[in-house]
Amino acid sequence: MTDIYSTKHIILSDGERYKLLVNANTGIPLYYPTLYITSQIRGGGQSVSTIQSFITSLKVLLKWLDHYSVNMEERFRRKEFLTLQEVESLRDFCKKPLKEHLPEKSNVIALKRNKEGARMAVSKPSPGVYSHTQYNRMTFIGNYLKWFAEILTKDLYGKADKNHITAMHKRIKAHRPKKKRRTNRDRDEKGLDLKIVEQVMDTLKPGHENNPFHDPGVQVRNALIIAMLRFLGIRRGELLNLRVEDINFVSNEVSIFRRPDSLSDPRTYQPLAKTLERTLLINDKLADKLSKYVTTARSKIPQARRHPYLFITHKAGPYQGAPLSNSGFGKLMKEVQGISENFTGVHAHSFRHTWNYSFSVLLDTSKEDVSSEREEQMRSYLMGWADGSGTAAVYNRRHIKEKAKKAILEHQEGMIKGGAFRDGEK
Repeated sequence: MTDIYSTKHIILSDGERYKLLVNANTGIPLYYPTLYITSQIRGGGQSVSTIQSFITSLKVLLKWLDHYSVNMEERFRRKEFLTLQEVESLRDFCKKPLKEHLPEKSNVIALKRNKEGARMAVSKPSPGVYSHTQYNRMTFIGNYLKWFAEILTKDLYGKADKNHITAMHKRIKAHRPKKKRRTNRDRDEKGLDLKIVEQVMDTLKPGHENNPFHDPGVQVRNALIIAMLRFLGIRRGELLNLRVEDINFVSNEVSIFRRPDSLSDPRTYQPLAKTLERTLLINDKLADKLSKYVTTARSKIPQARRHPYLFITHKAGPYQGAPLSNSGFGKLMKEVQGISENFTGVHAHSFRHTWNYSFSVLLDTSKEDVSSEREEQMRSYLMGWADGSGTAAVYNRRHIKEKAKKAILEHQEGMIKGGAFRDGEK
């Protein structure tokens, strides 16, 4: 089936990033989805990433409606809401990757025909999207269909109709997969082994024989990117949002700012800082390398003068000199992951977890006695978290577990020395 729905990305006059679901053939926005995005999502103060998630979910719904020839607007105007059978079919459809071809007739279980003449079907189980993706899709779809039904029938329905709409909404939510609870083990394993970190930094040094990047300017930039992630523990969006002016080369300070909807950012997908603004100190060596990158590698690209962002695209082409994009950063990480089997877990956020582990070890070995409350305050400021949010404890869990393991072994040794085994066993 040809995909007739596409996402249109817009930068408004005030810099706001906006997205619309349009007909791919005509470019015309779809009326009701646009009304929902404007009034419910954007009007509710939610982010452009939420709009994107909604659009992706709605594409799934529209493909399902097209596949079974269901005209939802006509149905709702007739006060005919989704049946249990249709919700189950929609649930199975939400399991599929968006670009996956629809199943052949031999792969469906025929049920009955609905009033539009389409045969509803429940797909045989097959590998699909993650359960949390299916959960989010059905949440967006359920909320949209409830709103859609209420909009179309608001002057027509009575209390009974309202109850039917509410029941349909609840039925859709009830068919979402159960959310898997994230375990502490999952969180702990996000960090990198410190030996792996050192290997990555060593391999990406300019001129290293195993460095997969050949352009000298790219090598310098990439080594600095990894160094910033390692030494500061900042997020990807914060890194890509850095401007040259954010670095004070006199005081060796890097300032993290929130700049949503910046007019000076030409990127359609603007990288955003999700955390609080703050100022971080950097060591002399890192400051010197950043200065040399700005004055040598970056300054050689004339197009880089059109914007203030620190890290740029060096590759020749239409985007040369443009701020490094989210997709460009993703390609960098993918290339790093391909250097060695040991590097497969390397990504921006793993450096953030590793930084927090190293910070915990540093405080444990420090001569200064730092209270747990003071440690949390320091960690929260450096990471950009609000005091008392509890996030600091999550990122410190790996170190706490290591201390707990060491403590229980010491406790057991103490019991043995105290004569815990008195049967003569040694």
